Amino acid sequence: MYYLYMPSKYSNDLSSILEMLWNIEKDLNLVSYNETEKKVYHIIAWNISTNGSCNISDVINNSGFSRSTVYKTIKKFEAADLVLLKQSQGDKREFNLVLAH
Repeated sequence: MYYLYMPSKYSNDLSSILEMLWNIEKDLNLVSYNETEKKVYHIIAWNISTNGSCNISDVINNSGFSRSTVYKTIKKFEAADLVLLKQSQGDKREFNLVLAH
């Protein structure tokens, strides 16, 4: 049977990237969260860095997770002081997410 092996350079690069991600998650206190919760956090961070802001609808639309999953996760992050909710100046019904770190 023929197997394709990843060249060692790519394997080493991948290993370095995964180690860097692990260290970032450790620094942000995300290690204890499951993959769904980490994805929600990453989407919040990505939206803030890309668009300058992020609201709950952005997370729901970009994650594919249910509204209840996103809300539960954000509440969990709020309790852990990882994320803050700030009322939008433009639309008082909307809340923007802010990373607490």
